[in-house]
Amino acid sequence: MATLVALMALSLSACGDEGDSGLSGTSDGGAGGSGATVGVGGSSSVSSSGTGSGSGSGAGAGPSSSATSGAGGSPEKPYDHCVDGYKPHPSDSSPTMKDGPAEFFPPGNNDPNIVDTTVQPEVLEWMYDNAWQAAHVEWHAIRACNIPGGRGLSKVDICRFTQLIPEDQNCQTAGDGYQFLVFHRHMIQALKQLWPNHSEQFTGFTKFPTKAEDVPPQWRSAWRDWDASALEAGRIGDEIDKPENLARFPDEGTLGFWLQCNVGQRLRGATDMPWVGLHFVLHAKWARPGNTKHGVNNTEANIDNYMFWKLHGWIDNVWEKYRLAKGLKPDDQKLKDDLVAQCREMDTEIRIIKENLNPDEVVNPNEPLPVESGFFHEQVRPIFESTTNLCSGCHAETGANARLTLGGHVSSKRIVEGLVNKPSIGGGQFKLVVPGDPDRSWLYLKAAGLAEAAGCMQTATAQCIPGVMPPSTSGPTVSPQQLQILRQWIQDGAAGPP
Repeated sequence: MATLVALMALSLSACGDEGDSGLSGTSDGGAGGSGATVGVGGSSSVSSSGTGSGSGSGAGAGPSSSATSGAGGSPEKPYDHCVDGYKPHPSDSSPTMKDGPAEFFPPGNNDPNIVDTTVQPEVLEWMYDNAWQAAHVEWHAIRACNIPGGRGLSKVDICRFTQLIPEDQNCQTAGDGYQFLVFHRHMIQALKQLWPNHSEQFTGFTKFPTKAEDVPPQWRSAWRDWDASALEAGRIGDEIDKPENLARFPDEGTLGFWLQCNVGQRLRGATDMPWVGLHFVLHAKWARPGNTKHGVNNTEANIDNYMFWKLHGWIDNVWEKYRLAKGLKPDDQKLKDDLVAQCREMDTEIRIIKENLNPDEVVNPNEPLPVESGFFHEQVRPIFESTTNLCSGCHAETGANARLTLGGHVSSKRIVEGLVNKPSIGGGQFKLVVPGDPDRSWLYLKAAGLAEAAGCMQTATAQCIPGVMPPSTSGPTVSPQQLQILRQWIQDGAAGPP
């Protein structure tokens, strides 16, 4: 399996030495942009009908698209997979990539009665490289933080990140049912965007499987008939658009709760439903004892499994049929915003996993930023986030090179607080910004290409890396006009937003 890399990995070759605290260069165009919230922590909750509240800029490695225009110019919107979708994976056009399930046997056992089915190897590799399996676990784990005994699933102690904990917790509210539907649709859509020519792997059952012929050949010998209650629940799902079935579910959140939650987890006030734990019943149907490495009931790796996508695709089909019957369209702006928000949350969880972040290094990507003004916000910050400099590509709000944040989903107030009178990393004796003294401010010296001339000294405790930032061998890449704005801000006292 390929070495794990972050989903929104910074382009370190462009950013220069990680110990360098100067301005950095280009990124891979990670998840900037903006999107409405969908109940990820704090007041950004989802109502029982699945209605999101609030809006805010998105998080990611790339520059934020919320940057205001100023002397640095109005930055073009960077490519953002949460908004623009994933680009097709190179393997999608490879003649060697196959459709359908891949077979997996435990070592030394090729008994056809123990075979399991996974997505194709190219997809598995991508998911492991981008920590999707682990992020899927953490997405569910953070929705158990406020439930007694619910903290054991996480591998990174996700409940430490209190700013990310949703108000809607696992199978406690209809809001959680809605988020369950949106999150899994985000994953399904992303995989179909990555492999448009092989999207069959992520396409659900067209109807609830009721006989062996409805499932892949590898599973037919293990077929067992459903009990009557599960069959009835499957029929309701297939016929969700009938008036008598629509009447059972007043909103999408209630439907999502019914589809997701186990026996005994009843939604308060909802009585007209067969509570069979349909989601769990479907997972259990294709659990293969003795072959669980990629098993559909292996919570750490179940998204590897071909049948995971068949069953979740069926759930998504039921939801879409419900939406259409209710007059809701696939391109409704609210749904688009909610899908973006779930993408942002998953990306944040990926970054926590891959970069081993601490809670104080993470902001909620779906919390709205404050409305700010002032010279720094309107004139200086756009320099860092411009499409020419892209400083915030390597100095984003989380996982920033040299622990220096210059942009992303973060307030201008917080950026300034992280600069003024703060020690530099790689800047010898210099602080990042000394109010009133740009010639002693490492941020300005690096941008202006004056770090070496300023007499940066390396000591036993302070490293000195004098190269210009953004990286260049021919001198400053920040324009003279931009350098003058940066210098003026520092000279005038380096004030933050009022």
